[in-house]
Amino acid sequence: MFAKSNRYIFSYEKKRKAATLKRTSIIGSIVLVLALLLFGAFWIYNSAVHIELEPDRTVPINTPATASSFVMDMGNSTLIEDQEIDTSTVGTKDCLIKVKVMDEVRDFPFKVTVVDTEPPVINLEETTINMLAGTDYDLMSKVQATDNSGETINVLTEGEYDLSKPGTNLVRLIAKDSSGNTTQQEVTINVVNLAEDLPDMTFLTPTGHTARVHDGLTVIGGVLIVNKAFGLPPTYGDGMKADAQEAFDRMVADAAAQGLYLDVNTGFRSYEEQEQLFDYYAYYLEEGENTNSTMRPGHSEHQTGLAYDVNYTSYEFAYSPEGIWLYENCSKYGFALRYPEDKTEITGCDWEPWHVRYVGENVSKELYKDGTWITLEEYFGIPSDYPTSKGDSESSEEDAVESEDDAA
Repeated sequence: MFAKSNRYIFSYEKKRKAATLKRTSIIGSIVLVLALLLFGAFWIYNSAVHIELEPDRTVPINTPATASSFVMDMGNSTLIEDQEIDTSTVGTKDCLIKVKVMDEVRDFPFKVTVVDTEPPVINLEETTINMLAGTDYDLMSKVQATDNSGETINVLTEGEYDLSKPGTNLVRLIAKDSSGNTTQQEVTINVVNLAEDLPDMTFLTPTGHTARVHDGLTVIGGVLIVNKAFGLPPTYGDGMKADAQEAFDRMVADAAAQGLYLDVNTGFRSYEEQEQLFDYYAYYLEEGENTNSTMRPGHSEHQTGLAYDVNYTSYEFAYSPEGIWLYENCSKYGFALRYPEDKTEITGCDWEPWHVRYVGENVSKELYKDGTWITLEEYFGIPSDYPTSKGDSESSEEDAVESEDDAA
């Protein structure tokens, strides 16, 4: 009986040990598998490229940028080689950086987009432009547009302007680049009648110079303008200007050193003196008020204290040694031969080879190029026709309005 009981006990212990061993073996296998899985995951993780990119991968056109500037986190990688991005044109760009993961160098490609969101810039000095009625002016020749893309931008216009009569003209400039960015600029062109009592203002000449009118004086590029169109107040002037006299004295001395004699025939002439001279030509010689022999009072350069008649007032002076020297050299001293031959229709004055006007060396050299003189009217793009009085101007405008009403 005891032998049988011991046999059962022994059999149970044997089975318990076997079960324990089996469980131990299973647990060990599970642990081994988990260890292998963890090791594999660790190896896979470290052998993979873990790079986090910026969510917004756009760059403005013509902006310096590198591929690495779009990387937020390198993870387990080390940057080995970067890339400059071509941002000269818009569009999608392929980027590539080289990274080192563990002991291996790998490529990491991605894409960025070059965009243009800035509108063109319209370059125009003034958005309100005053012009004299009857002058020619090409607005578009003075307008340019630039864009950050570097492309050529064409500027279009909406609206028209009429320089033949006084009034306000509105023009819209439109510039659009290839990315669809658009700029619009409103331009107001005021057309003003030329009158004796031109108010204080600035206006643009057809050659792009800015004229400033103040207290009855018109100055363009630092030069006081006096011709049939632009006059002087009756009280202006009291003698020759110092800078003109100093320059004239130097010119006389240099001419004398070459055996040539230059002298002042006429310098400053007052408004009243000019009035007497004008009456002589206009009425006594019956040349009329639009005579080209002399200017109306207030329109003579002699009243400025900047003009000289040299030696004698005869056309023969042009062919004398002094006249030839004056023609070829007066620009070196800041003087302009003011009324050249064959320019009467431009200046409103007959040829006067003896008449020089101090304008400063910068301007005088622009007027005398290649041995030929041009006029202040040509250089600055200004008229030389006597203006209408205020009353005549208002009458003309009223007549124009009436004509429009009649036509309507």
